[in-house]
Amino acid sequence: MSIPFTQYLRPDGRTRPVTVDRPADIEALAKKVIDKGWTFCIEELRTGEVSMTVSDGEVDVAVRLCDNGPSVPAMIDELVKEAASL
Repeated sequence: MSIPFTQYLRPDGRTRPVTVDRPADIEALAKKVIDKGWTFCIEELRTGEVSMTVSDGEVDVAVRLCDNGPSVPAMIDELVKEAASL
């Protein structure tokens, strides 16, 4: 299973579905998050940073921010682990 994200695109915030492949243990945790009814969102900010969130539909329950580049996969893993622990 890949992790499904809603990606927000610049400049107008339109969305598109994207998936991210992560190791099986992270994807299993992501499934638990999705089973709670929570969603993953991601966007590149004007600063060049990447914002990642998990939302319960009303509030963001987990958030990560990092430079766009090689640190993104590790931040996704952290985001998933945090959300799964809630």
